[in-house]
Amino acid sequence: MSVIQELYQITEALYREVQKQESKDNREEQIERINKLLEDRQNLLDMRLQPPFNEEENKLGQRMVQLNQVIDSQLQKILADIKMDIKELKVKKAKSTMYSNPYESLSMDGMFFDKRN
Repeated sequence: MSVIQELYQITEALYREVQKQESKDNREEQIERINKLLEDRQNLLDMRLQPPFNEEENKLGQRMVQLNQVIDSQLQKILADIKMDIKELKVKKAKSTMYSNPYESLSMDGMFFDKRN
């Protein structure tokens, strides 16, 4: 099997992995699988990719470029979901803190104390 065919198989596996709609509970395992596939693909690219390529390998390369565009957009979507979850977690944490100690963040600005006795 040529290097291009191996790269294509890894790229297809990566494409299938990012297309899966994982729940928040399984997201960490999905990210680990994606990282493993990306590392494998990068190792192949670094080690053994040598031109010239035949016509079949050129077609596989063009297909990999198309798949990679979809993979990039899906990875951006996963990143946006993670950022949104982090933001929601920060809001929940702040609200939880406010609920446990509601008077902690009161400011004294603009208050008037009457000193008449």
